[in-house]
Amino acid sequence: MTYREPTIHHPALMVACPRCGSVPGAACYGKAGQRMKGVHTERAEFYQERKTS
Repeated sequence: MTYREPTIHHPALMVACPRCGSVPGAACYGKAGQRMKGVHTERAEFYQERKTS
């Protein structure tokens, strides 16, 4: 079986989450430690404000 890298469908997942501490590429986690379908607002804002080179 071929190994595939995880696909990031939500661009905000390309950066770490300052709220829940999820690493780049990983989903955000809610209050009960369950994966969220979206991302925390802070993470989305951090992605929008990041410096691009």
